[in-house]
Amino acid sequence: MDIPSPVHEVTPLRGTQVEFTPLQMENIHTHFRWNNDPELNRLDSEVPYEEESFGAFKARFERMCEDPAPSHRTFEVHTHDEGTLIGVAYATHISPHSRRAKVGITIGDRDYWGRGYGRDSFELLLSYCFDQLALHRVSAETFEYHTAWRDLVEGMGFAKEGTARDYLRRDGRYWNKGLYALLKTDYQARRAKTADQTASLEAA
Repeated sequence: MDIPSPVHEVTPLRGTQVEFTPLQMENIHTHFRWNNDPELNRLDSEVPYEEESFGAFKARFERMCEDPAPSHRTFEVHTHDEGTLIGVAYATHISPHSRRAKVGITIGDRDYWGRGYGRDSFELLLSYCFDQLALHRVSAETFEYHTAWRDLVEGMGFAKEGTARDYLRRDGRYWNKGLYALLKTDYQARRAKTADQTASLEAA
């Protein structure tokens, strides 16, 4: 496996409901708003919430757009119908040697929570990881209180490999972090089963 191609060379990627594009400077104010959202920080970040100035965020966002780290791939998530920017998807710690990466999804626009956009984004991200990057293993982490993300990770076939006990302090108490992984063979088996079920329903 060579160094992964830049995001702009592999996008757009299209799922059932969403499309992945590169990060775009014209959307910086939306990303800045999500970056400074305490609830999104609580759900997705281990770092305690601290409001970031626009200047500091702009410098960081420009680097992500123009000179991203070779081991990271970050996508904007847009809806098919209106092209609305609703979140981000990413693969980090990409190892060409061991063929592994860690993945995550953030649907920043609350109007699109609970409507299947997160699952479709996850399906598209896994397809990118296993089909285009030819990865062998994809991992994900869940915080104990973020049950929606945990349920999605488990629903996508990830196996729980361990628990980091009392890993994170939030809301005046300690929370566990769940450690999950999905192997390419398991991903292919789940996709084949889904395809068979779909074919059976269409034939009925």
